[in-house]
Amino acid sequence: MFKVIMHKADNGDCISIETQSEFVLIDGGTAQSFSNWKPYIFSKDKIDSIIVTHIDNDHVNGIIKLLQSDNCPKIDNFYFNGAEQLFGQLNDSEKSDRMSDIKLRAISEELSTAENRQQIGYSEGTSLSYCLSEKKIIINPPVEGKALYREHCNSFNVGDMKFSVIGPSKSVLNELKDLWKHKLSERRVKPKIISKAYYDAFEKYIKTFREAAPSTTPIASFEKISIEALANVKFKDDNSPTNKSCLSFLIESNNKRLLYLSDCDVGVVTSWLDDLGLTSIKVDVVKISHHGSKNNTSLELLNRIVCQKYLISTNGNSHGHPDLEVLARISIVNKDSGAEIFMNYEIEHIPSWFTNELKTSYPNIKLSMNSCEIDL
Repeated sequence: MFKVIMHKADNGDCISIETQSEFVLIDGGTAQSFSNWKPYIFSKDKIDSIIVTHIDNDHVNGIIKLLQSDNCPKIDNFYFNGAEQLFGQLNDSEKSDRMSDIKLRAISEELSTAENRQQIGYSEGTSLSYCLSEKKIIINPPVEGKALYREHCNSFNVGDMKFSVIGPSKSVLNELKDLWKHKLSERRVKPKIISKAYYDAFEKYIKTFREAAPSTTPIASFEKISIEALANVKFKDDNSPTNKSCLSFLIESNNKRLLYLSDCDVGVVTSWLDDLGLTSIKVDVVKISHHGSKNNTSLELLNRIVCQKYLISTNGNSHGHPDLEVLARISIVNKDSGAEIFMNYEIEHIPSWFTNELKTSYPNIKLSMNSCEIDL
């Protein structure tokens, strides 16, 4: 048994993986989506591990609501790279670095959007860390609570499930930390302790590096062009530090393999393959990166993956995901061998010319919408 469920998480990710003896939950979608998937999670006696791939509200907020719920099942372990893992343990003592905290709160306010200001309490990562601390849940056990990255931990096990760490790499995490330290230096902030204000300001800062939101209307909606032309649109890799620093894995159990790419960039995956000396990798299913963003899945990468099942998690209401370019790239690469693309919502922005061309010229490619559960 190897069951993968893409729970309805709005524009985010909330994916569970279940074997005969293990249950793992990866991300929790938006806070609003919690009501969609909580009945399934509450039906479990125990969650062997929860993984939060990165601190974005469409991945974290549902998990916070789960942890705060009275009906939350027992959780054995938790995997998550927050500010505490990157910079050291949060100091919750009465001692404070008042001047630094004032400057850090000023940075937070300066960087906050209207959406941020409406949030209750501290940032998502801070709230998550405190929930985990209150429940005494073990974080990143293979590295004793420190940052999880592939050079430090190339793999770990959850029961009989093996998780090979694709990303992040050490260099990506160092880049993220260096950007933050440079910001602090610019503002002449030299904090003596890692406080809540420090954590909150760091989160607000890294969110400013997110990829600029693309047009919500895919380029192919304006006029009919070919799937081949779409697949060959010039690729521009996602260089968002938050996405590059995502946790991503090759997950193996019962001779089945899931390439779980969270929101990671192409460079992280290709460098992992290169480090292993692999020109290609054969897997049973791929969780496509970043809800099908055209900047996270290239033809080059897809040509190195041998697979017939692809998963895309999004309701299609944010940033026009999945981009038609990604659907076209998957179709081109698998034109002869065949493939099925599973989406957990009915996606309305895919134009009829695209689906018609798939039927006539790519009969081996199947789009399965509103399809959430895959048994391997």
